[in-house]
Amino acid sequence: MRALMLTADYPPRVWSGIGSAVASQAASLVGVGVDVHVLAPAPVVVGEAPAGGRGPVVHRLGRGRCPVRPSEFDLVHLHSLALSDLAFEIRRRFRLPVVYTAHSLLDRELEGVPGAEAWQRLQAAVLSQSDHVVFLSSDERAAAVSRAPALAARSSVVPNGVAPPPPARPAPEDAGPIVFAGRFTRTKGIALLEAIVRRLAGRRRFVVAGGHGDAAGHGIVAGLAAAFPEACRVVGWLAREALDELYARAGLVLMPSRYEPFGIVALEAMRLGAPVVAAGVGGLVEACGAGSGGRLVYSRDPDVWCAEIREILETPAVWRALRRRGPAYVARRHDPARLARRLLHQVYRPLGRVGAA
Repeated sequence: MRALMLTADYPPRVWSGIGSAVASQAASLVGVGVDVHVLAPAPVVVGEAPAGGRGPVVHRLGRGRCPVRPSEFDLVHLHSLALSDLAFEIRRRFRLPVVYTAHSLLDRELEGVPGAEAWQRLQAAVLSQSDHVVFLSSDERAAAVSRAPALAARSSVVPNGVAPPPPARPAPEDAGPIVFAGRFTRTKGIALLEAIVRRLAGRRRFVVAGGHGDAAGHGIVAGLAAAFPEACRVVGWLAREALDELYARAGLVLMPSRYEPFGIVALEAMRLGAPVVAAGVGGLVEACGAGSGGRLVYSRDPDVWCAEIREILETPAVWRALRRRGPAYVARRHDPARLARRLLHQVYRPLGRVGAA
């Protein structure tokens, strides 16, 4: 099969987890025999990228002529709402089916955010018009189907794959810093993070990585760095290698999210042995399920979170057990090649071209 992927976020300069997830999926699909071409706005590295010998072909999408011939493909896989007009124009002209991956549900993620209504309406239209919709967790699919029951017949759950960890390194002898990694926004639980840091800063070290948030979130993080310069280090948005290094030496990783469609940070941390303490919401319930290297907290009370953190960090047997379980759990449930085959056989192949005999 030949798949044409449309994404507004793609390496080398990713600004969210979506860019990394799409790149991993594209490379994994190539590995199972799909000819993948990626259309993305600049900046991207144009041409074939190596991924186990061969990778997806990447094209820079500009305002002029389309850099590929859509008629040569079997389907369009849309990852970014900003490119939805292009996806459906290709379908109209060339009768290619459109697969849409809903990386989040904007009715949930942007609830109450001023100016979000236009994006929410656009996503509702894309959900209703796509030939098939892929959700990253069962919770996301259930929420979408509850609003639009017709989605039940043309949607699937295919989680993101998580790359195998880099070569094994010696486990830390004791717990390192408590790490938060993500966007500095309300939905990522930045206010709860603040409350936790203020309670534990006298006894624990924190590293806050990320950015790309809202004014309130950036203000909270700046306030923590100013109030606790010795205990709370803010390192900004890290490249993949630096983030992996941070996870590998973390005492644990916090995900105090209010909304989380999938939970890629939890899985990337666990694959490197970092225990995770995560909110019991959305995709995190599946990402940090039984047998994982994570613990779920079904409360927004910072004292409850602090008690969970202390139990893990102050009980060596618990800490070591979570470190041991995490990598195996991620490898078992989120192998990129297995999930690429699932996408190919459960979504791509049954779909065929719109109007095909």
